Amino acid sequence: MGVWPTHRAPPRRPLLAIADAVHVAFASALAIALVWRMAMRATSGQLVPVVLGMLLGFLAADVASGLLHWWCDTYLAPTTPLLGPMIIAPFREHHEDPAALGRHHWLERNGNNCLAALPLLLLAFCTLRPWQSACAWHGVASGCLTAASITLGLTNQIHAWAHAENAPRLVRWLQRTGVLIAPERHALHHMGSRERAYAVVSGWSNRWLDRATPRVESALAHLGMRPSERGSAP
Repeated sequence: MGVWPTHRAPPRRPLLAIADAVHVAFASALAIALVWRMAMRATSGQLVPVVLGMLLGFLAADVASGLLHWWCDTYLAPTTPLLGPMIIAPFREHHEDPAALGRHHWLERNGNNCLAALPLLLLAFCTLRPWQSACAWHGVASGCLTAASITLGLTNQIHAWAHAENAPRLVRWLQRTGVLIAPERHALHHMGSRERAYAVVSGWSNRWLDRATPRVESALAHLGMRPSERGSAP
């Protein structure tokens, strides 16, 4: 395991705070519109396909969160153009001080994730119609895209709850039942254990990602792509 380099995220600039608010507002509006559309589709006789699709979308978002977390932790650095100051520096700060995530304002905590989810939210909004096609498979696809895009927008908040001492009661129940990742499961990511535990939505995919990512790293190393200065430490 490598040693995490000392790095603190730079102070948040006012312009970035405004951008965070815009990202959260835009993503929230799209999410509300998509939920309404799925409700219309469900009440028009496609309840089962929509619910099945939303479950698949939620599970897919966990995989995506793990892959993105692994890629950013392993191959990007605070000096990476554009993404470095916005995303990687807070990642580094979080691993030095996990509790820092909970001290950030909720707009700062969720702004980057909402920005990352916006393309998928826009795709869902532009392609899905509340009563479009009675095909069950289209209902599954609609629910899947809706749930995946919304969940990805909420990923950092779910992550923050895994570090919170006083998470909301409903959140604690969801953590206990395994719907959301529990603090003790996510703690493995910060303990330097053999379990990398990169996925931060429910964590169901971590056992598979823990097996796959070292093999991918090995394959990329043979192609000349080396990890950033932090090595492969969690």
